[in-house]
This record gives sequence, C-alpha cells and structure tokens, in this order.
Amino acid sequence: MREARVIFVTGKGGVGKTTVAAALALHAVESGQRTLIIETAGDGSLAQIFQHRTLGTTPQRLQPQLDAVRVDARQLVEEYFSRLLRFQWLADRLLSSNTFNALTAAAPGITEFLLLERILDWIEPGLGKRRRRYDLVIVDGPATGHAIKMLRTPRNLATLVPGGPLGKAARRLLTLLGDRRRTQVVLVSLPEEMAVRESIETYEVIAGDLALHVARPVVNRVFPRQFTGAEAALLNAEQNGSAVVTAARFAIAARREGERHVGHLRRALGVTPIVLRQIFSPQIHPANLRAIGRALGRAVLAADATEMGTVEVGDLGEI
Repeated sequence: MREARVIFVTGKGGVGKTTVAAALALHAVESGQRTLIIETAGDGSLAQIFQHRTLGTTPQRLQPQLDAVRVDARQLVEEYFSRLLRFQWLADRLLSSNTFNALTAAAPGITEFLLLERILDWIEPGLGKRRRRYDLVIVDGPATGHAIKMLRTPRNLATLVPGGPLGKAARRLLTLLGDRRRTQVVLVSLPEEMAVRESIETYEVIAGDLALHVARPVVNRVFPRQFTGAEAALLNAEQNGSAVVTAARFAIAARREGERHVGHLRRALGVTPIVLRQIFSPQIHPANLRAIGRALGRAVLAADATEMGTVEVGDLGEI
C-alpha cells in the first residue's frame, strides 16, 4: 500500500489557490487516488467550483473517489477535547467555560494545530478506526502568512509540550511534514511584482527555516503568446488606433510583463515555474481544471516529483 500524501496549496490572497487545489484533486482522482480536499477559507469558492452550494464540516462526496470538507475552528476545538476527555459531560463542562474559551482563542496556533491533527487522522486513521484512509489530502490553504504559522505550529508545540497527547501528536506531525515523499507545499503566484516577491519570501521560510519540501511554483493567469516578435513590432508601429489594435497591444504588453515576472521567480528559486494561462471566461469549467491538473500533476503528483529540479531554458512551459 502506497503511503498517503499531503499537499498544502498557498499563496497571496486572490492568486487562484482554490483553482489549483481543485485541479490537483481532479487529476489525482483520475490517477486512481482516493482524495480529500479541505477548504480553509470558508468563502464557498471551492464548493462553487464543484457546483455545490456549500461544504459540510464532515467529508462529503463530490464525485467518485473525491471528497471535500470545510474546516470550522470552533468545531475542531470541541471535537478534539471531547475525544481527549472521553466523558461527554466533562467535555461539555469544559467547553462551556468562558475562561477555557478565552484561553483557546488566545493560544497561539491552537486552531492550526488542530487542523493538522485532523489531517493526520484522515490519512492515518489507526487500526481501531473503521473508515478508510485517503491516499491524498489537498489543503486549499490560507494566505502565505497564516500558512507559515500553521506549518510552524508542530515544531513550536513539540518544544513547549514534549509529553502527553499534544506532544505526541506534534511529533507525529513533525515526522509527516518532514517527509519529502509524503508532504509538499505548492506556492501559487500571479505575474505581478508583489505576488512574486511574497512567493520568494515564503519559499525562503518554508524551504529554508522549516525545511519542508516545496514543489515547483505556479504562476497563474499569464497571458498566452498570440503574436510572433515580428507581428508584435508591426502592431506597435501601427498608426491605426482601432480597438482591435489597442487590444492586441495590451495582450503583447501583458505577455511581456508576465514573462518578466516569471523570469524573476525562476532566477530567484532556480527552477522553471509552472505557468497557467489566463482563462478568458467568467468561470472555471471542468475542461479547464482537467488541463491545469494534467500540467500540475506531472510536477506535483508524479511519484518521482520529490525535488524542485533544475532551471530549464526555453519557453515558459505553459499550458
């Protein structure tokens, strides 16, 4: 039996993390992996992609082999301490305490730890659990700052609480996160200066300080190359100010701007990013997701995709 894996998708807000996570999930299912995708934002965007009104706080079936769940911080706290205390009346007494609620709300990293602990339970349910584990868990994660906080939490807890149930769970999480074959982080960016800079800084923390495996970065919404260099020169020299010429010049400028930012990211990280074309549609269709998933799958889900690789020369390698 192959080992279960976890993929965390993160990036600056609005870069398309949910689209990337959904595309990865669909490709994993097509590859025969029982997959769970976790929505952390709570804005309903993941449910909308799969044409659901909302997601529940327990895994629900989206299609064969693919489940989805929405995490709720309060419910994570209640379920964890109910399992820990075993007696429901004692758990109810604790959870109704204003002092306890204030403490758990203020405690740094408690909800992040409980989310990670729940992920561990979904991929390693244990011998006594009846439910079948997932082969792959994809976390449609929070923005980069919160994602770093979440991924750092097990280390902090293992230092502060070396023993007991919390310490044991923290050590298990450290083992999972540190296994490059089982855990990786996918950074999603846009071809914009602030998004690229944030991706570089996040990579330095996650791959450097936390020593976690980061897959090839993803640059989303890059304009496709529609004109040759000669055609671009003719269009820019054209005196006709028609709307078509203006639109063509805009597409050329957007493409060149995208190439500049992709090149910056490539030089900073030493690897060619996965480039996803701008989709000129008000919504993402299943065909779009499948094409994105195929490109991402080769770099993220492949069995040998454990290293970022080397710089490639040539085109942006886009889909």
